[in-house]
Amino acid sequence: MARTIQEIEDEINAAKVASTALDGLTSVSNTAVWRLWIFITAGLFSNLERLWDLFQAVIQAIIDNNQYGNDPWWQKKVLAFQYGDLLAFINNIYQYPVIDTTKQIVQFCSITSNGGKVQIKAAGSVAGQPAVLTADQVAGLLSYCQTIRPSGVKFTVQSLVADTLKMYLNIYYDASGDINVIKAAVKTAIQNYLSNLNTVTFDGTLYVNKLIDAIQVVPGVIGNQVDVLSIAAKNGPDAYTTFTSSYQPKAGYFMIDPDFNLDTTITYLAV
Repeated sequence: MARTIQEIEDEINAAKVASTALDGLTSVSNTAVWRLWIFITAGLFSNLERLWDLFQAVIQAIIDNNQYGNDPWWQKKVLAFQYGDLLAFINNIYQYPVIDTTKQIVQFCSITSNGGKVQIKAAGSVAGQPAVLTADQVAGLLSYCQTIRPSGVKFTVQSLVADTLKMYLNIYYDASGDINVIKAAVKTAIQNYLSNLNTVTFDGTLYVNKLIDAIQVVPGVIGNQVDVLSIAAKNGPDAYTTFTSSYQPKAGYFMIDPDFNLDTTITYLAV
């Protein structure tokens, strides 16, 4: 990172003080020749270092953009998909002639590669949360990926409705607290955990112990007094799968099954 002119001046002045050969330079005037030379030298070095920073950034960008075909490259390309626009072959690369972020409908994406095959999970966004793409949008994304893919690489593209969750819990709470406030806070804690899982770590794994941790920090909930009676998940018409430790969403994101809302599946027990 480039130093400021002042930082360089301070270093030069410190070196001057340390050199007895320069003890004769005592003028405090800003127009003293030796002070002017310090200022000019510091300015030149500061500008040179800024140029070095710019050059380094350009080289790093070239390196980053040429990590061709790896998982980060795929994710970057999928997020850059512009629905309704055609790719053009420019400078030996398929790219959009005009970048239009309003057409970049894929807001969440995960890439999993295994044995030369790439699995792409993609989702749009509604109110900041992942949402399923339409069939036409998926078809457009599929065609786009077919065009940009490295030769010989097989891939799949999917955009599914959210995996639904149902959970039956016993939560013990301090009887001196307001049960309605505690219930609302517990629901918020669960929704916040899922929201973070859906957005920050899209296609992340739900861990039961981390969900319990999120509930236990709610004021009024008795520590270590959250019993998981049953927790299960499914995608679309699939049958529910009960799990005790962790679950990887098929769609890449979750929602609470409205037929099993938290008001009816959580029992609160006063202590």
